[in-house]
Amino acid sequence: VGQPGCAEVVAQGPSKSSIVLDSGLAVDLRCVRAEQFPFALAHFTGSREHNAALRGLARKRGWRLNEYGLFAGEELLACENEAQIYERLGLDCVPPELREDRGEIEAAQQGVLPALLEESQLRGVFHVHTTASDGTGTLEEMVAEARGHGWSYLGICDHSRSAHYANGLDSAAVRRQWTEIDALNAAVENFRVFKGIESDILADGSLDYEEDVLGGFDFVIASVHSRFGLSRREQTERLIRAIENPHTTMIGHLTGRLLLARDGYDVDQEAVIEAAARHGVILELNANPHRLDLDWRQLKSAREAGVLIAINPDAHSPAGLGHTRYGVGIARKGWLEATDVLNTRPADEVAELLQRRKARP
Repeated sequence: VGQPGCAEVVAQGPSKSSIVLDSGLAVDLRCVRAEQFPFALAHFTGSREHNAALRGLARKRGWRLNEYGLFAGEELLACENEAQIYERLGLDCVPPELREDRGEIEAAQQGVLPALLEESQLRGVFHVHTTASDGTGTLEEMVAEARGHGWSYLGICDHSRSAHYANGLDSAAVRRQWTEIDALNAAVENFRVFKGIESDILADGSLDYEEDVLGGFDFVIASVHSRFGLSRREQTERLIRAIENPHTTMIGHLTGRLLLARDGYDVDQEAVIEAAARHGVILELNANPHRLDLDWRQLKSAREAGVLIAINPDAHSPAGLGHTRYGVGIARKGWLEATDVLNTRPADEVAELLQRRKARP
């Protein structure tokens, strides 16, 4: 209890203690012998279903696997690390994020596990708010922070005019921001600021500006911020109509959930994913830790459907750009590789891709 960050010791014994951190997080601590450590690490990292699948593979070989070791009768089949455990079972080593028994065992048997995304592979991000709407960082401050991350582009994306609660931009404010972005792009070398908007999806599925304004953006993220109580059919049709709009580049935070605060609205996510695949619309993985939306399960479905994902911080301050790392963690759990993610591409390639999206019928 004297250790920094420990608020309470709930239980303790010779090999296990349970504590509560200052943050309120409950933590179990276990002590194991050195030769048991790889097995304990694998056991407590994997889900129950993944561990059951591994035990099944061990049984087929006449062995017994648990958190204490891999045994042939009473003999411990020593392993120095997790990779050796998987190797003994005829598998490539499964990354911790994938240990859910959702196809990773079969992929490991066939040698086709994905090369999971690394945070260092990101070249830039989208969905960044400024003081023009409800952000606390100026355009210049957000760009400076992005450059500090080593990125080469940033997609500015303030709220649209219907978002009165967030100081949404009317058409005149949008055009003023475009002028500011043009000036910044001319002044800053080796960096590109993309002109975007987070457009509210209205109740009928339409977007929040006239055609001439929508056509002036480099990209449009279409998001639901109202009418969460629509029926499943109505909400799904609303989102699909937004996807069908030729100005829509991405769908933002698809379910609208706020973790530990608000459930997502009722929507057929698979139908929305299928529509995005048909129309070449990108789906956002909102990396804000209160959202993490899409969920990792739907990310895997989107990947299998061929939908491109953008990992966006939904940043409202310079520090908020750091949320991207949470999105990378969820992307890895959703089986995403660098090629599945928009913002692993260099700025010129992104600009070309966004232009192709605008040109689609």
